[in-house]
Amino acid sequence: MDVLKDILDNLNDSLIIIDSYGQIVLFNREAERIQKSISEKPITIGTNFADLESDERKPVVTEILKTIKRQKKPVKNFAEYATPFDTSVFLEVSFVPVLGPKKEVRYINVITQDVTSRKIFEKRMKAATADLSNLLEEAHAVIFSVDSRGYMVGWNNHCTHLTGYTKEEVLSYKLCDVLMRKAQVPAFTALMDRVLDNESVGNYQLPIRTKAGSEIIVMLSATPRTNSNGQVIGATMVGQDVTELTLKRRSLEKQVENKTAALEQVLKKEQEAVDMKSRFVSIASHEFRSPLSSIDFAASFIKQNAATIGKKKLNEKVEVIEKHVSYMSHLLEDVLNYSRNENGKIKIIPSMICMEDFIGKAVEEVMCHCKHSHHICVSTNNLGNLFTDEKLMRNILINLLGNAVKFSPRREEISLHVQDEDSHLTLEVSDEGIGIPEEELEMIFEPFVRGKAADNIQGTGLGLSIVKKAVELLHGTIQVKSTLGKGSVFKVMIPRLRP
Repeated sequence: MDVLKDILDNLNDSLIIIDSYGQIVLFNREAERIQKSISEKPITIGTNFADLESDERKPVVTEILKTIKRQKKPVKNFAEYATPFDTSVFLEVSFVPVLGPKKEVRYINVITQDVTSRKIFEKRMKAATADLSNLLEEAHAVIFSVDSRGYMVGWNNHCTHLTGYTKEEVLSYKLCDVLMRKAQVPAFTALMDRVLDNESVGNYQLPIRTKAGSEIIVMLSATPRTNSNGQVIGATMVGQDVTELTLKRRSLEKQVENKTAALEQVLKKEQEAVDMKSRFVSIASHEFRSPLSSIDFAASFIKQNAATIGKKKLNEKVEVIEKHVSYMSHLLEDVLNYSRNENGKIKIIPSMICMEDFIGKAVEEVMCHCKHSHHICVSTNNLGNLFTDEKLMRNILINLLGNAVKFSPRREEISLHVQDEDSHLTLEVSDEGIGIPEEELEMIFEPFVRGKAADNIQGTGLGLSIVKKAVELLHGTIQVKSTLGKGSVFKVMIPRLRP
């Protein structure tokens, strides 16, 4: 027995062995130490184990011993004891039955562990957890959690304040179903995939739908939630409401974008003006130099041969001068018309026009100007009167017919078809001239722009730009179809004005 006592005294845990009647038959030194720390009652052989307990705990121990006799199974019990020094001792008591040959309970080993330090730590942890939970619950920040399937498992008071949704209305529901619009789900799914892959994601803007139906924008940091084994089981989102800040930023970005676009437009117009002036100087210097040289040569010839020149020769030189003066006058008229258009100085002055007379005069003017080098075939359908601006209509028709003649150097036939409709007038001018390359069609109405095929043909490149502006002022439309080497068709539709 002494050898057994020595062995038991070397155990770290308290051990008391009692018989089937509850009488103490053996105990070790650790049991004696623990008993002294919680009670003034000493442990002695033969004492009933239940008598060591306080009046409050004695019925509990008595019931445990009865249960063990009946069920013959171990029972574990936790107890808190107040010490004489106004402190607490926490004990984990295991009652383990020792059975005899007939399965009867012969002894009960009462093994006691002092778990005071562990319990104190657990209490502190619980208190700290409660404090942390309360801090998160009352924090002035958006804090919520979802599990790996996207179901809500955490929702603090600030979330309720911002969205109007209570915990009961969001917990155990999918975040996507309650708080997000369908268009936003794919982006959030991609975010969750990253977090579930154990990646922390910061500065993520998440649009959230409120209970009232509006939308707020939250700047979030998403971190993985893990279990005790380190397995990712969801995500915790922490952030702030940045709706107002985002709207202001977007407004500023829009203002910057608009101002940048306006500045680019101004710069573009300035560059176009510079390019236009450059083209004008180039074209004007070229177009004016040749007729001026011819005029100067003819005038010099008349001056040098004034005494001997015959009437026929004199008329020839005068005709040369008149021809080139007329050409230069047309150039200047084009430039002045374009300048008035660009500066908005042209005012529409409508009047009633007899279209038959108007068409005839315009055709005759073009025929005289080109010395009847081409034939203009006119077809109409009983034209009536048209209430419109005569000068603008003249600009349109003269320029279209003049261009058709000019760009049909070896084709004498030009067609003009005029269709008088109830709501509008249609002018269609077609030729079989050099045509316009497809890549140049978009630029033909730009001022001072001339196609590559027209390099050897006189002109400023203003005719079609003047036509387009006149058509726009009359609220009409202009269309062009052209095939290189086969000719062009220009179709203008002018709506009728009300007198």
